[in-house]
Amino acid sequence: MATAEGLSKTTQINGMRYYDVGLDQLFPSVTTILGKMTDQSGLDHWRNKIGKDKANKITKFSANRGTIMHQMIEYFLLSNKKNKSDRLKESQLKILEFVKVEGYTEEELNIGRKLFYNFYNANSFDQISKIVEIEKTLHSTRGGGYAGRVDTIYEKNDGRLIISDYKSSRKPKQLNWIENYFIQTSAYFIAYWEMTGIKPADCEIWISNEQNDTPQIFHMGLPAIKVYSAKFLNMVKGFHNKYKH
Repeated sequence: MATAEGLSKTTQINGMRYYDVGLDQLFPSVTTILGKMTDQSGLDHWRNKIGKDKANKITKFSANRGTIMHQMIEYFLLSNKKNKSDRLKESQLKILEFVKVEGYTEEELNIGRKLFYNFYNANSFDQISKIVEIEKTLHSTRGGGYAGRVDTIYEKNDGRLIISDYKSSRKPKQLNWIENYFIQTSAYFIAYWEMTGIKPADCEIWISNEQNDTPQIFHMGLPAIKVYSAKFLNMVKGFHNKYKH
């Protein structure tokens, strides 16, 4: 998860997250830009339909079990144990301590672990040859500037460099539901390329859901990345024009 150092570089302005990236300027986060510059009417309708209190309860639970899933993935991927089963055992012990310290509920723990195990049991992690970055803060000056933390940048078994983002869900996702996920990972692609001069080969969105044991991994090659990154950079420009501080 995000380190204390990484979190210390963020601030809230009018309810929106900004990053201090050391350029004498605060850059809005990728998720803030997406939240402000895309249609949120569906989410608003859902909240109004079920009521604010229930919506907040569901949102909090979803965020917490997603945090547990992310943290367990991080423990597993960063483990120094060479044996896969030993890495799993270490991750199991660490997540129990994490949940205890953070005060998450047993139900949140059970669902969060289930979401992790969906990836583990499907051997999804086996395609990862080398971890390059985890929870890395990235930024770009394009369009007025933006920043965000990418879940993982890894080297695949075939040597290709991949930008990946992990998502949790109540049910499997259809392709036309996740455009913002594609836009988000494209934003990280552009920022990493700008910061390092290294052009990744692909973006991936890993989604684990509560309803079944089958994770989804959506791939996005360079032609699609070009389309979605252009959409995002237009949003960045629009955001800076609309929200000046």
